[in-house]
Amino acid sequence: MHWSRLIIAAAVAGATGAVIVSGAHWMLQSTHGAPSDLHQELHEEVPLTAQEKQRLAQREDAYIARRAAIEQRVKVANGRLARAIALQPGWTPEVEAASRDVETAAADLERATLQHVVEMREGLDPHHRAAYDAALVKALSDGAK
Repeated sequence: MHWSRLIIAAAVAGATGAVIVSGAHWMLQSTHGAPSDLHQELHEEVPLTAQEKQRLAQREDAYIARRAAIEQRVKVANGRLARAIALQPGWTPEVEAASRDVETAAADLERATLQHVVEMREGLDPHHRAAYDAALVKALSDGAK
């Protein structure tokens, strides 16, 4: 009986972890899609100066570091959730707490991405910001379809 319960718990934890990882991956792709599309659109629509390129590169480097740290938090939170489910399959206080940790880390990643979009805009010369805004609206609208 003990082994069968352990096998079921492991299967539930694995399935739940797979769903969460898939959801996080989808979310990361969708949030990273907009800036990437925006980046490409910006280069197609706006002739950036050397100074703008330098400012944007600095902001991009800072964002990459922030994003990596938050993505690590998402992975750690997913691990805690899997362990909580493995220990006690079902919606327990431990599973609830771990799921909230996953949600918090994912929301932090979303906010960091949006902050990055704003920081990139601030790195542009004022006369290029309208084109950036139009590209941003287009990228977000295309992602909503």
